[in-house]
Amino acid sequence: MDIGRPMGWISASSRLLAAAALLAATVSIAAQNPPAKPVAAASGGTVSRAGTVDKAGTVAQPATAGSKAKPAAANGGRKTPPPKTKPKQKPGEVMELDWRDLLPENERAHFSAVAPPPQHGPLGEGGPPAVQKESTTFNEELGDMVVRMPGFVVPIGTPHNGLITEFFLVPYIGACIHVPPPPPNQMVYVKSANGIAADAVHEAYWVTGKMRIENRTTPLGTAAYAITASKVDLYAY
Repeated sequence: MDIGRPMGWISASSRLLAAAALLAATVSIAAQNPPAKPVAAASGGTVSRAGTVDKAGTVAQPATAGSKAKPAAANGGRKTPPPKTKPKQKPGEVMELDWRDLLPENERAHFSAVAPPPQHGPLGEGGPPAVQKESTTFNEELGDMVVRMPGFVVPIGTPHNGLITEFFLVPYIGACIHVPPPPPNQMVYVKSANGIAADAVHEAYWVTGKMRIENRTTPLGTAAYAITASKVDLYAY
């Protein structure tokens, strides 16, 4: 101990050191436990920076004045296009179709009206029919529509009283025999009460009736569409 300094100075110095230590400890505790931001009283419902407190004690985040919450978009904010509506027909209206119309929109760019080359086997007329290229797509808008469309006839079964009452309507002549059949979405199964003359099956015809989306398979091929014909007219060139 330094005997040159009075005792009172030592006591004062000790008190200063103790006060400094206490202040440092208080600052450290305050840094580790910051004071909570003020919240509204449960009974008052006042909006503060931290939100409002309901009766259950839950703190709700404040909303900007005049703003409305918007739900998050499931598709990344992109607008969903409205679903396509099927066109409606007026009573007595008949839709005239082209063979391209039987294809779904995403296949129409590859449409070709040219028939594939004929295939002649060693058995000639007694040989099996040409193989069909399959396709399961179709134009769903045509279901239950009254239509009129042109085409050639491929008889199904044998004539009855000289008439063909069941046949495939196809876009080119000779299909299903020596020329490969069109895909199903380019063939229409037709049933006609009046029929057509068996000796005139090489002509082209207009067929009118209600279209159905219906698979019909025979040894000659498969059609994705069917029509119960109300009228069959000879095609005039």
